[in-house]
Amino acid sequence: MTPVQRRGGSIYSKAVEATTTLISETGQMPSVGEVASSIDVPETELIQLFPDMTHLIGAMAESALMLLQDLCIRIVVEADSEDPVAQFEALACAYVEWAYTYPREFRIIGAMPATQFEGSEKLVRYEKSIHDLMLKLLRRAQAKQMLAETEDLHSLVAIAHTYAYGVASKMLVGDLARWLPGRHDRDAARVALSIFIRKVLR
Repeated sequence: MTPVQRRGGSIYSKAVEATTTLISETGQMPSVGEVASSIDVPETELIQLFPDMTHLIGAMAESALMLLQDLCIRIVVEADSEDPVAQFEALACAYVEWAYTYPREFRIIGAMPATQFEGSEKLVRYEKSIHDLMLKLLRRAQAKQMLAETEDLHSLVAIAHTYAYGVASKMLVGDLARWLPGRHDRDAARVALSIFIRKVLR
């Protein structure tokens, strides 16, 4: 699996990847010392970058959401620019691909307490950027009369986010394909999101 590496320093990126690996392997939150040991650097050196595990988890989440943001923008641009619903579908597929490629990061971010997530300016900014893109597409759908003018777009974004998170979670535990026989879990996730979006937005 490709590590999440978005910052320049090798120690920084190795520490972020080691953190998600250790959590995945043990199911427990490691200490800064354990992370330092796993990447063979002095703990004192790693502490200069990450004073505690809260900072390390935050860095991991920032890197992962940065990748999600980049993927969402790229995939939406590649979709039919005249069809905002198709672009919204592409956005959902981007989320599925991200969760499938980075399952550890997906789970860790999903388990973060709201206070920790909201306490990070970068995390909030990345999430807001994605939600703003969703709103932009829904407003374009309204302008094309694909959605009623009275629709609460912010609620639709919240519902879509919640549904997509649930579908991705089921996909990662291997429980989704049994509801859509004959499909791989990742394909089943795409189908589930496509049906949801086209039922709600068409």
